[in-house]
Amino acid sequence: MELKVVAPLVGLPIAVVLFITLLKKRRVSLMMSKKKRELLEQADSWVDSAVVRFDPTKLITEEVFQDMADRLRKRVVSNNFKDPERNQYGIPVNFVNMVANHLADFYELNDLHCVLNKFNHFKTVIGDVNLHFIHMTGSNENSTPILLLHGWPSTVWEFHKSIPLLLKQGYTVVAPSLPGHGFTEPPTVTGVSPCVVACIFHKLMLKLGYNKYVVQGGDWGAIIGAVMTHIYPDHVIGLHNTMNHIHMGWRQVVQLVVGMFAPKLVYNTPQEQAFFNPLSGMEERMYKKFAFFHIQTVIPDTLGYGVVDSPVGVISWIGSPLVLNSAPNNNAAEWRRGLLNFGMDNVCATVLIYWAMRNSQAAMRLHYEFYWNDREYLENFTIPKVPVAISNFPNEIIHLTKFTSWRTFNNIKQFTYHDHGGHFAHLDNTEGVVGDLVSFIQMIK
Repeated sequence: MELKVVAPLVGLPIAVVLFITLLKKRRVSLMMSKKKRELLEQADSWVDSAVVRFDPTKLITEEVFQDMADRLRKRVVSNNFKDPERNQYGIPVNFVNMVANHLADFYELNDLHCVLNKFNHFKTVIGDVNLHFIHMTGSNENSTPILLLHGWPSTVWEFHKSIPLLLKQGYTVVAPSLPGHGFTEPPTVTGVSPCVVACIFHKLMLKLGYNKYVVQGGDWGAIIGAVMTHIYPDHVIGLHNTMNHIHMGWRQVVQLVVGMFAPKLVYNTPQEQAFFNPLSGMEERMYKKFAFFHIQTVIPDTLGYGVVDSPVGVISWIGSPLVLNSAPNNNAAEWRRGLLNFGMDNVCATVLIYWAMRNSQAAMRLHYEFYWNDREYLENFTIPKVPVAISNFPNEIIHLTKFTSWRTFNNIKQFTYHDHGGHFAHLDNTEGVVGDLVSFIQMIK
């Protein structure tokens, strides 16, 4: 008699949970279908425009460079701190002064011009965005075109060492600047989110005559590439990411927590254990690191006005993540090692490009557009069939195991670990990124 009473009491909550779960899955499925349909309809409405040659060196003139140098020499950043290496409040003042001094008195503008002039630059308007891109045609007509995608706060400068290596092997390379980043002008309308950018970049590849191509990306490039793979699986024949973090479910969080205390239960190889343990201090590091993300998803313009008007602001807000995301454990105390890994001239080139284009503020807005337009979509999509390769670098912002990655990528063909490199691996482990990319293309071809 007691069992007859207890059974319904136990079964009812389970039934309710199952019903709610099914409703949630149904709602998510409808949302995903609607989002994809709206993106495709928006892309179909865009008016085609011509592709024109573009010379970025005409925008980074000697006058622009000297104006920046003069402002840096007159900066009010003080050296009168008791501890100029102090980092708990943010990047140490020693970093700002070191980069400012190098830019103002030692950096050669001609070095930047010489590198930029090695590549063919173009512009075209797609979806209300005056888009800049590099297009280098490889010697092998049968090779798979490669779309290289950077993130924040980077530019196409990140690829200046990788593109020549890919060209030597006969590959055609297309490398666009994200809207509001580098040499691409800020969008003239609101709502240009990562999902919209994914459609813009696909339209670009079709405009150039590439119906099928491989996407390689890091940071926003990894996310945008994943969206392209989800929306256009018949065109993207392979995706290679260097940032392996799209979204995590509760199973992945449990795995990371268990791995902190019992790594052998979670991680299958010594390489995985070396990458993911110890995780002590990870919460603090992530909390500090995503301060950038939080500000730019809520009030990007409030900070942006000051950054776009000051070269010191560009060094501090744009330059410091380049270095910190290349440092061991992304630790601010290791900023000198991060600077060594990323390269002083690479920091200066990136800062100078953002300063000359005055688009630091516009670049911040992509975080806002992501959070308020794409977040739910990106938290729920999976890529079931398109082949995926993931390269893991020790100084990356966050790592996921191959098992964890299956939640998003169901067809992982290549999963590699490297002994050095970080968030901008094209600059601090060029051979590793290019080697993985080429081996992946050969595998899926």
